[in-house]
Amino acid sequence: SPLQAKHRRQRNSKLNQWIAILPLLLLIAAQDILTGVFGAPSIVATMIASRAMTPQRALLLSTFAQLIGPLLFGVAVAAAIGHGVVDSSGITTRMLGAALSSTVFWMIFAWYAGIPSSSTHALVGGLIGAVLTGLGPSAIHAEGLIKMLLSLTLTAPLGIVGGFLIARLCYWLARSSSPKVNHAFNRGQIITAVFLGFAIGSNNAQNAMGITTLCLLVAGFITKFEVPHWVVIASAVCLALGNLVGGMRLMKSMGAQFFQVRPLHGFSAELSSTLIIITTAL
Repeated sequence: SPLQAKHRRQRNSKLNQWIAILPLLLLIAAQDILTGVFGAPSIVATMIASRAMTPQRALLLSTFAQLIGPLLFGVAVAAAIGHGVVDSSGITTRMLGAALSSTVFWMIFAWYAGIPSSSTHALVGGLIGAVLTGLGPSAIHAEGLIKMLLSLTLTAPLGIVGGFLIARLCYWLARSSSPKVNHAFNRGQIITAVFLGFAIGSNNAQNAMGITTLCLLVAGFITKFEVPHWVVIASAVCLALGNLVGGMRLMKSMGAQFFQVRPLHGFSAELSSTLIIITTAL
């Protein structure tokens, strides 16, 4: 009947939509898993280097934090990734595929080489490059791009200043203490590492949330940019999976190859990083 034919055409159209978007979703999952790999050492490398926690326990703690973190701080960063930097109205699935492929390629190379890398800026860079090629400079939102560039250029100096000031304060507070004060700093590291994991997990998972929602919008599954609940959960799970299976290689690079990390250093670095990342996420 005509009604059955209409339903059949609708089913075929929906199936074609899923076929078109499936490779993109697989690339997003790969990018999110690799993001979890890079997030693990940021959370616990200093704890391992200062012997506040064994590598196995630290890895489980960071996995838990990256699983829960994406559920805590909203989706503002996802919105910035998805439509704050580029004009989503003209984007095609080919552009998204190019952006995601370049991001995944770089992150695999950085993982293999043991290079700590920002997945957020890798993804934004890939997205900007693909959109510039496909739509030209007019499709780039200057305000969003400036925000991302400020984030790229300011977070490291802010971390240096914050870590320096907090470490100097800790030295002053512990000036008359015996070496047993290291136990207090180690316990403090566990607390700060949990909150740092929540902050990093929230921030990093929103990369995948933003680009997934943009894919759904481009493919016609949704009509406006709103992050579905299943996207939030899927992003958190992939992030935690990457943290669990691949973080140890980079932990060694970040935790032991810069300088001799003491408990006071680890506590200061984690507290400074937590305050900065939570502020930017909010």
